[in-house]
Amino acid sequence: MTAKNIEFRTFRPERRPVPRQRVLLSGLIVYRNGAITCDCTFRSLSTTGARIAVAQLSQFPTHFYVINVRDGVAYDARVVWSKGLEMGIKFEAGLSLSAKPDFMLRRLKELWLAKAHR
Repeated sequence: MTAKNIEFRTFRPERRPVPRQRVLLSGLIVYRNGAITCDCTFRSLSTTGARIAVAQLSQFPTHFYVINVRDGVAYDARVVWSKGLEMGIKFEAGLSLSAKPDFMLRRLKELWLAKAHR
């Protein structure tokens, strides 16, 4: 083999703080206070973010909620990169959809609604 025939591949080092696991999970993008939703697929997932794919090109806001259907978790997410039908998102916060609602939060909301409707 000559030096001409040797192919060198350079790999970029991982820049994410937590490596992502390859997955194939159903998801739902939610924005405009729940008025607009779009099915998506989680392609890779970590505790801090994910790579998701959508079926068709669309304009999405830079911040939205994304629901991991299997795990029953909604994430407040920020778009880090977008290319074609895929995008990388960073999780700002997570909310378990299967957990019992927080009593204090529910009570504060009730009080706010009672006061606001007077």
